[in-house]
Amino acid sequence: MGKGIFITIEGGEGCGKTEQSKLLEEYLKYEGYKVFRTREPGGDSFSEKIRDLVKNPIYTGQIEDLTELLLYEAARVQFVSRIIKSKLEEEYIIISDRYYDSTTAYQGYGDGIDLKVIKGLNELASQNIHPDLTLIIDISAELGLKKMKNTEYKGSDRMESKGLDYHKRVNQGYREIARKNPKRVKLVPYIENDIESMQETIRNHVKEVLKI
Repeated sequence: MGKGIFITIEGGEGCGKTEQSKLLEEYLKYEGYKVFRTREPGGDSFSEKIRDLVKNPIYTGQIEDLTELLLYEAARVQFVSRIIKSKLEEEYIIISDRYYDSTTAYQGYGDGIDLKVIKGLNELASQNIHPDLTLIIDISAELGLKKMKNTEYKGSDRMESKGLDYHKRVNQGYREIARKNPKRVKLVPYIENDIESMQETIRNHVKEVLKI
């Protein structure tokens, strides 16, 4: 395996992680790094189809929780095998919008599926590829859902429509993940109307990993 760096950006709905990922990509490219930005589920054409299955609101109420979990893990196998491994070998800095911590937060803490089961499936699907740094943007579920502006579907996607209590469990799950993995995972407090301050915090954590 090459010497690439794998950075994941996580958080509940409406936290702005996609915008922060883009800003981080721009900054690192400006600094002269090779950067590859991607998302999960997604990354290749097959995984993008799975993304539509799990997020499309037309399937609301039709997908069992365990089915949802296994679909995410199947997409992850493709994502790691066809995207992440090769980019790490080519020594890119990878910025991924979500990875396996999302599964733990959403399907584990949110849906209540056994965390030990999820951990085993995450380990299988990730093929021993772990992030060097995970940044979790910590937003309240109430504010996050209010801020959602879905661009893939008209109105809320299937995950967003699961309700406030579900998303409270998800966001608390993210905090638990950060508490249990302090070396890898860093919480970035959400600051409304201050994207720049949040990006500065993110960059400072990234600089520590890159030793710059």
